[in-house]
Amino acid sequence: MAEDRGARAISLGAAIAAALAFINSKKASAAPPGEVTFPKEVVQLLVALAESSDTIEGDLKKIARGLADLSISVQGWPANTDSITSIRVAIAPATGLQMPDIRVPSGMSLIIKAWTLNPGILQVGASLAECSNVNQSFPLLPNEIVAYQVQNANQIYIAANAAGCTACLTVEKWKGGGV
Repeated sequence: MAEDRGARAISLGAAIAAALAFINSKKASAAPPGEVTFPKEVVQLLVALAESSDTIEGDLKKIARGLADLSISVQGWPANTDSITSIRVAIAPATGLQMPDIRVPSGMSLIIKAWTLNPGILQVGASLAECSNVNQSFPLLPNEIVAYQVQNANQIYIAANAAGCTACLTVEKWKGGGV
Protein backbone atom coordinates (compact mmCIF):
# COMPACT_ATOMS: atom_id res chain seq x y z
CA MET A 1 0.00 0.00 0.00
CA ALA A 2 2.85 2.37 0.87
CA GLU A 3 4.59 1.45 -2.38
CA ASP A 4 1.36 2.23 -4.29
CA ARG A 5 1.21 5.68 -2.67
CA GLY A 6 4.88 6.26 -3.43
CA ALA A 7 4.35 5.27 -7.08
CA ARG A 8 1.35 7.61 -7.31
CA ALA A 9 3.36 10.48 -5.85
CA ILE A 10 6.16 9.84 -8.33
CA SER A 11 3.72 9.63 -11.26
CA LEU A 12 2.00 12.81 -10.06
CA GLY A 13 5.35 14.57 -9.87
CA ALA A 14 6.29 13.27 -13.32
CA ALA A 15 2.96 14.42 -14.78
CA ILE A 16 3.38 17.89 -13.31
CA ALA A 17 6.96 18.09 -14.61
CA ALA A 18 5.82 16.96 -18.06
CA ALA A 19 3.00 19.50 -18.12
CA LEU A 20 5.34 22.32 -17.11
CA ALA A 21 7.85 21.23 -19.75
CA PHE A 22 5.13 21.14 -22.38
CA ILE A 23 3.80 24.57 -21.43
CA ASN A 24 7.30 26.06 -21.53
CA SER A 25 8.03 24.51 -24.93
CA LYS A 26 4.88 25.73 -26.69
CA LYS A 27 3.83 29.17 -27.62
CA ALA A 28 0.34 30.15 -26.73
CA SER A 29 -2.06 29.70 -29.63
CA ALA A 30 -5.74 30.22 -29.90
CA ALA A 31 -7.93 27.15 -30.30
CA PRO A 32 -10.33 27.09 -33.21
CA PRO A 33 -13.80 28.39 -32.28
CA GLY A 34 -16.03 25.76 -30.62
CA GLU A 35 -13.19 23.31 -30.13
CA VAL A 36 -11.60 22.63 -26.76
CA THR A 37 -8.52 20.45 -26.82
CA PHE A 38 -6.04 19.62 -24.09
CA PRO A 39 -2.56 18.36 -24.72
CA LYS A 40 -1.88 14.78 -23.65
CA GLU A 41 0.42 15.92 -20.84
CA VAL A 42 -2.26 18.18 -19.32
CA VAL A 43 -4.79 15.35 -19.42
CA GLN A 44 -2.26 13.07 -17.66
CA LEU A 45 -1.71 15.76 -15.03
CA LEU A 46 -5.46 16.08 -14.39
CA VAL A 47 -5.84 12.29 -14.13
CA ALA A 48 -2.92 12.06 -11.68
CA LEU A 49 -4.39 14.85 -9.55
CA ALA A 50 -7.82 13.18 -9.52
CA GLU A 51 -6.31 9.81 -8.52
CA SER A 52 -4.23 11.30 -5.72
CA SER A 53 -7.16 13.25 -4.28
CA ASP A 54 -8.92 9.97 -3.36
CA THR A 55 -5.77 8.79 -1.59
CA ILE A 56 -5.37 12.10 0.25
CA GLU A 57 -9.03 12.08 1.30
CA GLY A 58 -8.71 8.49 2.55
CA ASP A 59 -5.54 9.34 4.48
CA LEU A 60 -7.24 12.34 6.08
CA LYS A 61 -10.15 10.15 7.16
CA LYS A 62 -7.71 7.64 8.72
CA ILE A 63 -5.96 10.46 10.58
CA ALA A 64 -9.31 11.81 11.83
CA ARG A 65 -10.34 8.34 13.08
CA GLY A 66 -6.96 7.94 14.80
CA LEU A 67 -7.31 11.33 16.51
CA ALA A 68 -10.81 10.45 17.69
CA ASP A 69 -9.48 7.23 19.25
CA LEU A 70 -6.49 8.97 20.81
CA SER A 71 -6.76 9.49 24.54
CA ILE A 72 -4.33 11.89 26.12
CA SER A 73 -3.46 11.57 29.79
CA VAL A 74 -1.52 14.45 31.27
CA GLN A 75 -0.18 14.28 34.80
CA GLY A 76 0.01 17.91 35.79
CA TRP A 77 0.17 19.40 39.22
CA PRO A 78 -0.81 17.12 42.09
CA ALA A 79 -4.46 17.21 43.01
CA ASN A 80 -5.50 19.37 45.93
CA THR A 81 -5.56 17.53 49.24
CA ASP A 82 -8.20 17.47 51.94
CA SER A 83 -6.29 19.25 54.71
CA ILE A 84 -2.88 20.03 56.19
CA THR A 85 -0.80 18.87 59.12
CA SER A 86 1.41 21.36 60.97
CA ILE A 87 3.46 20.62 64.08
CA ARG A 88 6.31 22.09 66.14
CA VAL A 89 9.06 19.81 67.38
CA ALA A 90 11.46 20.87 70.16
CA ILE A 91 15.02 19.82 69.35
CA ALA A 92 17.42 19.14 72.24
CA PRO A 93 20.96 20.45 71.71
CA ALA A 94 23.77 18.11 70.63
CA THR A 95 21.41 15.19 69.88
CA GLY A 96 19.59 14.44 66.69
CA LEU A 97 15.89 13.67 66.61
CA GLN A 98 13.91 11.67 64.04
CA MET A 99 10.85 13.58 62.85
CA PRO A 100 7.40 12.06 63.59
CA ASP A 101 5.52 9.69 61.31
CA ILE A 102 3.70 12.01 58.88
CA ARG A 103 2.83 10.67 55.43
CA VAL A 104 3.62 13.06 52.57
CA PRO A 105 1.24 12.66 49.57
CA SER A 106 2.79 11.93 46.20
CA GLY A 107 3.84 15.12 44.44
CA MET A 108 3.74 17.18 47.66
CA SER A 109 6.63 18.46 49.76
CA LEU A 110 7.37 18.36 53.46
CA ILE A 111 8.14 21.93 54.55
CA ILE A 112 10.56 22.40 57.45
CA LYS A 113 11.02 25.84 58.99
CA ALA A 114 13.42 26.86 61.72
CA TRP A 115 11.35 28.69 64.34
CA THR A 116 11.74 32.47 64.07
CA LEU A 117 12.95 32.85 67.68
CA ASN A 118 15.45 29.96 67.62
CA PRO A 119 18.66 30.88 69.52
CA GLY A 120 20.76 28.63 67.27
CA ILE A 121 20.98 26.72 64.01
CA LEU A 122 19.11 23.54 63.06
CA GLN A 123 20.94 20.85 61.09
CA VAL A 124 18.82 18.66 58.79
CA GLY A 125 20.01 15.23 57.61
CA ALA A 126 18.89 11.80 56.45
CA SER A 127 20.17 10.03 59.60
CA LEU A 128 21.22 10.75 63.19
CA ALA A 129 24.86 10.71 62.09
CA GLU A 130 24.27 13.11 59.19
CA CYS A 131 22.24 15.67 61.12
CA SER A 132 24.91 15.78 63.83
CA ASN A 133 27.71 16.38 61.31
CA VAL A 134 28.00 19.96 60.01
CA ASN A 135 29.66 18.65 56.84
CA GLN A 136 26.74 16.35 55.97
CA SER A 137 23.70 18.33 57.15
CA PHE A 138 21.71 21.21 55.75
CA PRO A 139 21.85 24.23 58.09
CA LEU A 140 18.69 26.18 58.84
CA LEU A 141 19.07 29.62 60.38
CA PRO A 142 16.12 31.03 62.36
CA ASN A 143 13.12 31.65 60.07
CA GLU A 144 14.65 29.71 57.14
CA ILE A 145 12.65 27.08 55.22
CA VAL A 146 13.58 23.94 53.30
CA ALA A 147 11.26 21.57 51.40
CA TYR A 148 11.78 17.86 50.72
CA GLN A 149 9.72 15.53 48.55
CA VAL A 150 9.99 12.50 50.81
CA GLN A 151 7.36 9.84 51.42
CA ASN A 152 7.27 10.37 55.17
CA ALA A 153 8.59 13.01 57.59
CA ASN A 154 10.24 10.21 59.60
CA GLN A 155 12.91 10.05 56.87
CA ILE A 156 14.26 13.37 58.20
CA TYR A 157 16.49 13.90 61.27
CA ILE A 158 17.17 17.29 62.85
CA ALA A 159 19.79 18.38 65.38
CA ALA A 160 20.27 21.77 67.08
CA ASN A 161 23.40 23.56 68.28
CA ALA A 162 21.63 25.44 71.10
CA ALA A 163 18.95 24.82 73.72
CA GLY A 164 15.44 26.06 72.94
CA CYS A 165 15.46 25.40 69.17
CA THR A 166 12.25 24.33 67.47
CA ALA A 167 11.49 22.94 64.03
CA CYS A 168 8.10 23.56 62.41
CA LEU A 169 6.82 20.99 59.91
CA THR A 170 3.84 21.28 57.59
CA VAL A 171 2.48 19.16 54.75
CA GLU A 172 -0.77 18.60 52.90
CA LYS A 173 -2.65 15.46 53.96
CA TRP A 174 -5.38 13.17 52.68
CA LYS A 175 -8.41 12.08 54.71
CA GLY A 176 -7.32 9.35 57.06
CA GLY A 177 -3.66 10.43 56.83
CA GLY A 178 -1.59 12.71 58.95
CA VAL A 179 0.23 12.35 62.23
